[in-house]
Amino acid sequence: MLACPYCFEKLTDNKIVKCPHCEQFLLDPIFNLGHVPLDKKNCIFCDKKVLREARICQYCHRWLDEVERTARDIDLDDLV
Repeated sequence: MLACPYCFEKLTDNKIVKCPHCEQFLLDPIFNLGHVPLDKKNCIFCDKKVLREARICQYCHRWLDEVERTARDIDLDDLV
């Protein structure tokens, strides 16, 4: 089964340029999964269930690690 590298939703064609589920351009390689992962988590923005491996919420289209990426960019010396 082919899966989007961002939302991990099933893809029917490996030649598409944009995922029809999360609408992200497929810059990373498409995954070829032998099984569908069932672990899900709630999106931190819209609270809908998404796959645990997803990097982008398929509903609100926000990066799920946005808070973590922003926190890493903060220089703690600037806060003092």
